[in-house]
Amino acid sequence: MPDNQPLGLTDDEAAQRLRQDGPNLLPSVSRRGLARIAWNALTQPMFVLLLATAALYALLGSLGDAGMLAISVLLVGGLSIYQEQRTERVLEALKDLSSPRCSVVRGGRTLRIASRELVRGDRLLVNEGDRLSADARLVEAVGLQVDESLRTGESMPLGKHARGEGDSGRLFAGSLVVRGDGVAEVTGTGAHTALGAIHNSLAQLAPRASRLQDELRRLVGRVAWLAAFTCVVAATVFALREGSWTQGLLIGLTLAMSLIPEEFAVVWSVMLALGSWRLAKSNVLTRQPQAIEALGTTTVLCVDKTGTLTHNRMALAVLHDGEAKCKLGAGELAGRFHRLLSGALRAGSPGGVEPMDNAVHTAAQAAGLAGVDAAWTPGPRRGIRDGAPYVVHWGQAPGEAGQTVAVKGAAEAVLALCDAEPARMRRLRETADHWSAAGLRVLAVAEGHAAQAGDDAALPGGLRLEALGLLGFMDPLREEVPGAIQECRRAGVRVVMITGDAALTARSIAQQAGLVDGGDAKVLTGKALAAMDDDALRRCVREVQVFARVDPAQKLRIVRALQQQGDIVAMTGDGVNDAPALKAADIGVAMGQRGTDVAREAASLVLLDDNFASLVEAVRAGRRIFTNLRKALGYLFAVHVPIVGVALIPVVMGGPVLLLPLHVVLLELLIDPACSLVFEAEPAPGDSMTVPPRHRNEALFSLASAARAFAMGALVFGGVVAVQWVCRALNATHEELRMASLGSIVLGNLVLLLWFRWAGVRLAHTNTVFHALLIGVCVVWGLLTVVPGVGSIFGLPAASSPWAMWVVLPAGWALWRLYAASRQH
Repeated sequence: MPDNQPLGLTDDEAAQRLRQDGPNLLPSVSRRGLARIAWNALTQPMFVLLLATAALYALLGSLGDAGMLAISVLLVGGLSIYQEQRTERVLEALKDLSSPRCSVVRGGRTLRIASRELVRGDRLLVNEGDRLSADARLVEAVGLQVDESLRTGESMPLGKHARGEGDSGRLFAGSLVVRGDGVAEVTGTGAHTALGAIHNSLAQLAPRASRLQDELRRLVGRVAWLAAFTCVVAATVFALREGSWTQGLLIGLTLAMSLIPEEFAVVWSVMLALGSWRLAKSNVLTRQPQAIEALGTTTVLCVDKTGTLTHNRMALAVLHDGEAKCKLGAGELAGRFHRLLSGALRAGSPGGVEPMDNAVHTAAQAAGLAGVDAAWTPGPRRGIRDGAPYVVHWGQAPGEAGQTVAVKGAAEAVLALCDAEPARMRRLRETADHWSAAGLRVLAVAEGHAAQAGDDAALPGGLRLEALGLLGFMDPLREEVPGAIQECRRAGVRVVMITGDAALTARSIAQQAGLVDGGDAKVLTGKALAAMDDDALRRCVREVQVFARVDPAQKLRIVRALQQQGDIVAMTGDGVNDAPALKAADIGVAMGQRGTDVAREAASLVLLDDNFASLVEAVRAGRRIFTNLRKALGYLFAVHVPIVGVALIPVVMGGPVLLLPLHVVLLELLIDPACSLVFEAEPAPGDSMTVPPRHRNEALFSLASAARAFAMGALVFGGVVAVQWVCRALNATHEELRMASLGSIVLGNLVLLLWFRWAGVRLAHTNTVFHALLIGVCVVWGLLTVVPGVGSIFGLPAASSPWAMWVVLPAGWALWRLYAASRQH
C-alpha cells in the first residue's frame, strides 16, 4: 500500500468526515414526505365523497351533521395517513438494508460497511462484481476492468491502472467492476460524485406491477363500475318514490361510500410492506413484491452448498504432499509441508479475504510462515474462468530467472496440468477422492516457471507444473439444515444442490443434510451435463438432486430445464456470472454476506445471513402472506354485503334512512384496521408447510371465493333484517331502528372477522391486534349508547331510551362471548 495513508482513516477521522459531508447517498426521488402522503390520502374517492356529503348537509342547513362529517374526514384521513407513513417507514428501512456493502481499510483493519458510510479518504478494496458507490482514485490495480456504461453509455469495459492519467486512474460511482481487483482512495461521495452531478436527469424505471396487483386492479375496477351504477339507480328510485331528490342524493352518496373498494389498495400496500418487514427480521430482504407472490408457488429450491447448507467457515484440516499426510492441530507442522503452504499463500488473493485463502493464512501464521512471501514480488493474476476452475498468480521469486507461477484450484483440474512420477500422481488423485467422499473441500497446489506470463495472465501453452500437494478444508453443515430440508419435503418443495465442488464432496454433504438417501445417490457433474442436449437435460433434472462441478452458464441451463418441466424455481447465487441464472429463475436469491452487488441487483430476494433455513422460512412467510391476503379480501367482500343491503332497505321497502354517512364512517374506522392490520398479524396456519405449493395461475380471489364471501355476508344481512323486523313489530322509532341496524352490522362485522380468521384453520394463538380492535369497538359502542348526547350526534336515540339497554346488554354479552371464544379456539 504505497500511498500516504497505508492504514486508512482512523475511526474518529471517518466519523468526523461523515458528519461534515453527510452519508454517501444521492438525494432520494422516491421517498414520499408527509405532505405528499396526506395529499394522496385525501384525494381518494372515499374522502371526496365525504367532502361532497358534508357540503350537501351544509347547503341543507344541517351544520352539525356537516361539521361531524368534516371531523370524520380528519379521522379516516388520519388513519390512512398513519398506515401510509408506517408503510413508508418500513420501505425506507428495507432500502437501508438493501444498500450495497463495501470493504474498507480503517486503522489497519479490513471492515465490511454499508456504502452509505463511505467518506472521503477511505481506502476502498475493489473486487470483481462490486457496484461502486463513490468516486475514487486508484492506488493499486490487478487486471482491473470496469463497466462505466451508466455514466458514459459505452458498453465496452474499460481498463483501469493505478495512478493512470486522466480517467484511466479514476473510478466513478455507478460503475461495475467486471474483472480484477484493486485498492482505491475515495475522493467524492453522495451528490459530489460524477453520478450525483447527473442524478436529477436520470429517469427511474418504475417496477412492473405483479400478477396480484393486476388482479386487484381489475377487481377494484369492476366493483367501482358496479357501485356507480347501483348508486345512480338507487338515488333515482328513492327520489321518484319519496319525492325528495335531496334524500335521494344522500342515499346515493351513502351507497357510494358503502361500495367504494378503497380498502383493497390499503390491504395490498400494508400487507406486502409489513410482510417484507417481517421477512427482513428473518434475515430475508425482499427487493421486489413479485417475489412474495411467487414464494408460495415455489416447487424447487436450487441452492449452493458453501455458505448456504454449510457454515462457510473454512478451516484447513489436513495436508498431503504426495508422500505423507499431516493433520493440522495434531502437533507441530513438519518442515516438508512448508513449501506446500507457501505455494498456497502465493496463489491466494491479497490479504486472504476469500474464506479458503483466509484459512491458509491462519494455518501459515500458526506454523510460523506469516512472512514467507515477503520476498515474492507479485505480478499478473487470473481468477477462475469457465473451463479453468483454478486461480493463477504470477510473480518474481528472488534469485530466479523468468517468472514463477503459483496455481491453486480444483484437484482434478490442477493435477491434470502437472507432471510427476505416476505413483505420486496416483496417490494424490486417490487421496483427493477419499477426502472428497469424507466431505472435505479439496484444492490442489502447483508451481511452475516460464519466461513470461501468457496473455491475460494465462498459463502458456505446453507448460507443465510441479504438484506441491493437496489442501483439505472442513466446512461443517449448518445444524438447522436437515430439519429445514425435511420441512421442504413435507411442503412438496424439492431441494436441488448445485455446486462447484467435487462430486464426492457434494454427495457427502447431501447425505449429511438428508437431501439424498444412500451412497448410490445420483450426482451429475458439469462435464456430463455439457455433453447433454436440452431434451436429455430436461429428462435428467426430474431425478437428479445434486449437480457438482457446475459452472454459472450450466446453472442457467438447469434453471431453464426445470422451468420447462413446469416447476417454479427459486435459485441462489453470489457471483457476477450467476446473474443470468438469478434473472431467469422465478425467484432469484442472492447471498447477502458473500454475494456481489451484481448478484443482489439481479435477485428479487437477498439472504442476509446466507442461510438455507432462512430461505425455507421465506417460503413459509410467502404462503402466510398469500393466505392472509386472501382472507382479508374475503372479509372485505363479505362485510360490504350487509352495509349495502341496509343502505338499500329504504330504497326497496320504503321507510326511514337506516344508514347515514356518519355511520359508514364509523364502520370504515372498524373495517380499515381489521383488513390491513388484524389479518396481517395472523401467523401462518399450522398446515402451511404440509400442503403442496399452490398453482402459479391460481386466482387470488376466484368466483368460488367470492360466492362463499357473498353467502357469509348475506347471512349477516339476514340477521340484520331479522333485527329490523322485530324492532318494527315493536314500533321502534326511526332513531331506534338506526341503532338496531348499526349495532347488528357491527356485531355481524365481528362475526365475519372471526369467521375469516378461523376459516379452515385451527387457531392456537392470540392476535393482539384483534383483541385491541374488539376492546375499542366495545368502548365506542358504550359511548354511543350510554353517554348522554353522544348517540344523538350520529342520529341514534338518547342514552335514556329503553332501546339502549336492549341493544347494549345483548351486544356486550355477545362481544364478550366472541372475545372468550377467540381466546379458547
